[in-house]
Order: sequence, then C-alpha cells, then structure tokens
Amino acid sequence: MEYTKEFKERDELLGQLADRGLAIPDPTVALSFLTRVGYFRSGAYRYVFRQLLPPEKIDARLHQYRSDDYIAGASIEHVLKLEAFDFKLARVCQEGLLDFEVRLRAAMAHTLAAKNVAAHADKKFLDAHSCDQLSGDQTLRKRTKFDAWTTTWRDAVKSGAEDEDFIRHHLLKYPHQDVPIWAVTEVLSFGNLPYLFELMQTPDAREVARMFGFAHPSRFGAMLRMMVDFRNACAHGSRLFNRAFKRPVALGQHDTDGDLLAHLVGSDFTNTPKPRQRLYIYGAVLAFMLRSHSSGSNWHLTFKTQIKKLDIKLQAPDGTELLSPNVSMGFPADWLDLDLWKPAS
Repeated sequence: MEYTKEFKERDELLGQLADRGLAIPDPTVALSFLTRVGYFRSGAYRYVFRQLLPPEKIDARLHQYRSDDYIAGASIEHVLKLEAFDFKLARVCQEGLLDFEVRLRAAMAHTLAAKNVAAHADKKFLDAHSCDQLSGDQTLRKRTKFDAWTTTWRDAVKSGAEDEDFIRHHLLKYPHQDVPIWAVTEVLSFGNLPYLFELMQTPDAREVARMFGFAHPSRFGAMLRMMVDFRNACAHGSRLFNRAFKRPVALGQHDTDGDLLAHLVGSDFTNTPKPRQRLYIYGAVLAFMLRSHSSGSNWHLTFKTQIKKLDIKLQAPDGTELLSPNVSMGFPADWLDLDLWKPAS
C-alpha cells in the first residue's frame, strides 16, 4: 500500500476538519492551536470525537475503528480543552514521579552503602546468580548482566564528570577507588535504576521494596520498570488520556502492605478496555508507593484534583457519556470513595 497523503497548510486542514463535521467557532483560536501542537498531535485528542465505524467496516489489522467524520456536537473547543487537561495531567504525574525517583535513589544508595561504599562495583555484595546471567542485549555478545551493569555505571560516571563537581572531586582525589554508590545513583538515569535493583541481593532488595509498601522484591522490580515507562511518557510529552501503556500491571493479594490497592487485584475494577495498562493503575501504584514511604506524601490529592477537572459534557451517539475517567483512563466508577485517594490520617 502506497502512502498518498499530501502536505496541507493549517488553514486547509481546518477547512478539512469543518467539512468532516468538527465545529470551528473561532478559526483564529483553532489556527493558533494547530500552530502550537501540530495537526498530527492534535489528532490524538480529536480521535475520541470521531464517529465509530460500523462493524462491517472495521479493520482490526490496520487498527481502523473510526470514521473521518465527527459525532454531532463535537467542536474544536472540546479538543482544546482535552489537550489542556492532558498537558497539565502529565506535569502533575511528572512531579510525583520525580519525587519517587529521588526517594528510590536514596533508598538504594543507603541500603547498598551499609554493606560497602562501592557495593555496586563488586559482585560479592550483589546477587551472584543474577550477576552471572547473560545480558538480554544482543549487542553485548554474551556478556553477563554484571558486565553490562559495570559498563552502564562507568559510562554514567564518565558523563557525570563533565558537569558534576562531586564526581570530578572524587576522580581527582581518589583516582584508584571506585566512585561510592551514593554518588553513582545521582548520575544514573532513572531508567538504569531497575537494572541495579535486579542485581541486588534478595534481603537488600526486599528492604528497599518494603520502604515503598511492597512485600516482594520481584513485584516491586516490575513496578520500577512500569514507573520508567510512565516517567518517559510524561517527560516526552506523550498523551496520557486514553493511553494504553505497553506493560500491564499485575497485582496479587499479598503483594503490598495494607489494602489500599486491594481493589486492583481483580480485573473488574473499571469498564475501560485493557484496564491493567491504563493511567489509573499506574497512578494508583505511584500514589501508594509515595504514601507508603516513611516521609509520606500528598501527591495523591494533587492527582485527584487534576482528574476531577476532566469535565467535557458531550454524549456519544448511543447516549452514554463520551468522556470520563472511568470510560477513557481505567478509573473505577467509585474511585473517589476509595481510601487510597483520601487524605492520609
């Protein structure tokens, strides 16, 4: 199949949207919106306002489920409002993720440093079995996970030496000693922290996991990878509304302390398709981990406030509510009544 779409100026694109049934009350505002976010990106927010195709015209292989035409009553103003909500939501989530990242760095550094100030550099302070496993990166030519990890942290130190005085100070004053773990964790990317966590000995990994309310290191390790995906989506300006993340979140009955996440053990907590890949379960786990930490957190209240601002009154052709947290983002219908989202006592 040949790609045949051609370039169009923004005013032409607005005309095309109007021809397809999307109301454009103020062309000047609409043009400014397309100039700011781009026509293609705006499509992520226009999509939900397009008509569903009849069953016989759906092409699941090509992921074609909607017509180019818009439902009755849809307006570019709805699109603007939805994009503004999502933009602020990403900033709120990024704030919570940054808080979690800082706490995680501190927890891992403290736990490993108690064994040895350079525990990250010596297999005898890490889990031997995990360290000796082959790296999943095929470019590393059968190197072990410890070999790959050593390359990772040394590259981070080398890069950090270019603009971090504390790294330069150590390398100049102690040239024959490895940089201590509390400095290494400060220059590692968030995405590399799960790799170090995976190499920690089970008692140490369990100690870190319990700081964030998780009973088992393996489940907490899965949550770390999930948080990296969440953070990347927020940091790179990706859409959160109506997103299905690539990693489904599975929680068992005894994975966490207390019952704040008990409503997520089953799969019937929401009507949204792919419930374990939606924003709610990601946000709920983040809120739980921040609340479980000894320093506490009120981030869950900020998140709740932002979600409640999704207020676009438009009905789908079948008379149901078109946009709501439980329809589009995996929220339970009664989520506001759950203890997870109430002020900490």
